[in-house]
Amino acid sequence: MKKTLLAGTACAAICLALTQQPVRAATLDDVMARLDALERNNAKLARENAQLRDRVNHIASRPAPAVATAPAPKGNPVQHAAVAPSPAPAPEHAIVSIGGAPIYSKAPGGNAFVDNTTVTLYGHVDLSGDVFNAGVFDQGTKFGVASNLTYFGVRARHNLEPYGFPGWAAIAQFESLVEVAAVPTERAAFGTRDSFIGMETPWGTVKAGKSDTPYKRATSKFDPFSATLGDYNSIMGNTGGDLRAEFDWRAAHAVWYESPIWNGFQATVMVSPGQNTARDNSDFALGDFNCPGTSARGSGSGFPLTSAPEGCTDGSYGNLYSASLSYNQGPFTAVAAYEMHEGTNRTGDEAVTPLSNGGVLIVPPGAVGIANEWAAKLGAGYGFNDGIGKLQLYGIYEMLRREHTVADFNERSRDGYFVSATQSIGAWDVSASWAHANASPGSPGTGVFNTYTVAPPAGSADFALNTVDSSADQYAAGVKYHFSPFATWYLVGSYLRNGPGAHYCLGVSGHGYGVCGRDANNNVVAGNNAKAVTTGMTFDF
Repeated sequence: MKKTLLAGTACAAICLALTQQPVRAATLDDVMARLDALERNNAKLARENAQLRDRVNHIASRPAPAVATAPAPKGNPVQHAAVAPSPAPAPEHAIVSIGGAPIYSKAPGGNAFVDNTTVTLYGHVDLSGDVFNAGVFDQGTKFGVASNLTYFGVRARHNLEPYGFPGWAAIAQFESLVEVAAVPTERAAFGTRDSFIGMETPWGTVKAGKSDTPYKRATSKFDPFSATLGDYNSIMGNTGGDLRAEFDWRAAHAVWYESPIWNGFQATVMVSPGQNTARDNSDFALGDFNCPGTSARGSGSGFPLTSAPEGCTDGSYGNLYSASLSYNQGPFTAVAAYEMHEGTNRTGDEAVTPLSNGGVLIVPPGAVGIANEWAAKLGAGYGFNDGIGKLQLYGIYEMLRREHTVADFNERSRDGYFVSATQSIGAWDVSASWAHANASPGSPGTGVFNTYTVAPPAGSADFALNTVDSSADQYAAGVKYHFSPFATWYLVGSYLRNGPGAHYCLGVSGHGYGVCGRDANNNVVAGNNAKAVTTGMTFDF
């Protein structure tokens, strides 16, 4: 019985094994095929890994490019929005970088457009708290918080040397004002500040777009109180003594050339076509929605409640030409600069204005009219160690002129002077400055007395400004502490003395707002003495 059972079991086992053999054979063939495929893939991966290691070793063996270390800035690291130089090329094949350091790199042989391109994100933040008094009968002492020339930008540089153009690079930049404190308007739209496309070559750089003029940039570093209520543009570059510094300007739709530096000399030339459809430049420039020579929503811009209804008749001009020549060698700096605004329309100054004393100021047609305005300046600086630290001295002489204008109504022609000194002591800077405006030959404007207790109606006029002295002086002093080359704290005090016929303002062309001799109804209160104290922090990245 046992034998029969064992024989049956053995038979069943043999039969089962025989029936499963084809299945087992098919499974083994499939596995063997898969193993062969894996071996082939592994061999391919091994070859690719070896090639990748060779490429990495080849790149790593190259000497790292030298990176110039910028000196610690003394004064505002970014003066008057001067355009920073293109960053040093990132390591080969970098796609995107911040501050020149690559975020991601790729092996050779890919898209040639993104190879050798560095993209840099950068910015400047300046926020201050101010206490100021305009010296006007109905204004009193006020407190304010201001965002001052705060901006954000993107800069790209594409190195063309690997493509057969040694010393060449394509460059582009987009920069925008950032309203950190104030409610944003179109003034803070992307591209409102220095923005351009250009080409660097061994013979210089050509750019097109919008930028601070060479005249403006030539002496921007001379002012230790840039963008504060002690900014030198209260007087320097300011022809009319108001909220606009006409010759401290950013020119739109411009083309300019920056020469290489040769034995310390560098030249810059700019042309900005007026592209105005009106012969008298009283219209917006083609492509713009703002009167030429004015800031967005600013005085004379054509924006509602900022300009006369007849159009662009308060400083709108045609073509702009600007040039500068600078020399920097060791501790010595020298600059010469010139700028002209063709066909500047100021027909809005021509009017008949009754005075409160029964008199009348008559500015007849053609007395101011449409004429060229130009500016020229010479500047010099010298820095040396006086035993305490570095002492930096600067000085400027400036001529502002308006042509073919009756002298009694010409407030745009005068001379000006500026000096500044900065003593560095460790991480501290102690600075002082003085700016002076000579009296102009005349003025087409009127003013109200600074003796009211309640503001007179808008448009009131008590006297003609061309009957009294229009000279002015601005004094500023302050300290700055450098936490690092990129973060500072500052404290600045400023005092502005206006002659009885002058109406210059504090904080022009850079601060978040200006402090002017105007009453609550916007009447000109000439001869005011304005004062301010401002403290704030800057951060560059």
